[in-house]
Amino acid sequence: MEPFFAAYREVQPFLQSTSKPDKENIQSPEQRARFDDTTKCILCAACTTSCPVFWTDGQYFGPAAIVAAHRFIFDSRDEAAQVRLDILNSKEGVWRCRTTFNCTEACPRGIEITKAISEVKQATISGVRR
Repeated sequence: MEPFFAAYREVQPFLQSTSKPDKENIQSPEQRARFDDTTKCILCAACTTSCPVFWTDGQYFGPAAIVAAHRFIFDSRDEAAQVRLDILNSKEGVWRCRTTFNCTEACPRGIEITKAISEVKQATISGVRR
């Protein structure tokens, strides 16, 4: 499980903000909906263990790490989206996904993992739209 958690840690799956808000940082329902699906991840690794790319390439981040990054890349309160996109826009990042949908089918929480990976791919090209 160490490669799984190493990839997870590398995408910095936590909220990063340099400013301290004077009050609660409220999101609109639309802002929350942008990443709501990926907040359901329980780190069970079912998606990663079902991924044929992860089986053959020990350097690939894997679906769970990308889902964790997605959750913060599209969070309107976070300020490190570009850092995560730069990490995932690498040889072993989102571009290794072959869109077999094994991860989506394996997810016990019903997360649309392949869709989330596709959205991160698009964000590496076009930038983040929150």
